[in-house]
Amino acid sequence: MLQSASLDDLKNLCATDDLTDIFCKLVSFDTKSDPTSQTVPSTKGQLVLGAYLVEELKALGYEPQMDDLGVVTTKVKASEGYENCKRLCFLAHLDTAPDASGANVSPRLVKNFKEDGIKLDNGLVIDNDLCPNLKDCKGYDIIVTDGTTLLGADDKAGVAVMVELLKTLKKDPSIKHGPLCFAFSVDEEIGTSADHLSLEKIDCDYGITIDGSSEGELDVATFNASKAKVDFTGVSVHTAVAYKVLKNAVSLAAKFIELFPSSERPETTRDLEGFYHIHNIEGRTEEAHLDMIIRDFDLDGLKKREDFVRKCASFINDYVGYEACKVTITKQYRNLGAVLAESPEILDICRKSYKDANLNVIEKSIRGGTDGSNLSCRGLPCPNIFTGALNCHGPYECLPVQSLHKSYDVALALISNMTSTVRK
Repeated sequence: MLQSASLDDLKNLCATDDLTDIFCKLVSFDTKSDPTSQTVPSTKGQLVLGAYLVEELKALGYEPQMDDLGVVTTKVKASEGYENCKRLCFLAHLDTAPDASGANVSPRLVKNFKEDGIKLDNGLVIDNDLCPNLKDCKGYDIIVTDGTTLLGADDKAGVAVMVELLKTLKKDPSIKHGPLCFAFSVDEEIGTSADHLSLEKIDCDYGITIDGSSEGELDVATFNASKAKVDFTGVSVHTAVAYKVLKNAVSLAAKFIELFPSSERPETTRDLEGFYHIHNIEGRTEEAHLDMIIRDFDLDGLKKREDFVRKCASFINDYVGYEACKVTITKQYRNLGAVLAESPEILDICRKSYKDANLNVIEKSIRGGTDGSNLSCRGLPCPNIFTGALNCHGPYECLPVQSLHKSYDVALALISNMTSTVRK
């Protein structure tokens, strides 16, 4: 039997659960990023949320700063006697994915999930076929959407954990810790967030992104990622005289798409398999445009895929006899796995922290990326811990409350376990 979600149950939980209350306040901000924007951050909503966080952290007694790009950072001085511990930075991103609306998010709560599935207010259903991880959430309380927007747990769940950590450190001085930094980034969902993060300002030995998925996951490798913008130029004439003259840009785009193997799409690949994903197309006879992303765990594999995209463009140009297809490929992020393999200390600390939180660690190579992907490659080793969020980037997104609390438990254990490290 499908379960329904209740707004009243969520309100009652927020009245007694500070972490959930923080999260629900955060999702009320529309921070959907925009890949077509020429500004940083790409949307005003991220600045609005950043300003809100600055005021909240000031009220706690911190000295947060928001820079010109919208990135919010705050430092926490080490406990007395722990100044020489290695410095740790927690990171989460303010923006939500452009795949679905982030405006007027209306969260609901399913209490004591049974296991059959959840029916959202607008009739959409989250079941085990759509979300196999639901089977691990029996008995959990689960925050869902009303079915009209995404939830925003990616990554406002991570933001909430960080705010709750900062509140805890102020309330409980008995928690000993080394130097800490908390960074709230912008435009992660469009692949540019790490470009806006200053390692000099962060000034830490290790980073931890709180931006993962299922409870217990520890992300130790990511995709290598590029994006491609493909432009088609047609020849538009009246259809009455089109014979052997008209070149339809829309048709050329369709022929271009047909060149990509159907076995190498997101929906036909898994585990360590890479893919091509054409996610946006628009056009008319005269011109057409498409956007795609290219993914591979192996860097040489990514370069081969980029070359294949260029060869497809050359094929189109040879076919029509002029430069009708132009490709612009841009780097997005790189696999953090190689860097972490050379930084065993932070991974060992993560593993111990999961154990301290009574969790079995599930080390994964994720089919995506994090702020830590490029930060690791820039010199800040940065694994990714879970938030519990499931089905991200759409109206089926949901957040098991107990998993969110486990994420907080792991993060708090990380703070304590970093006291065993010593800076050289």
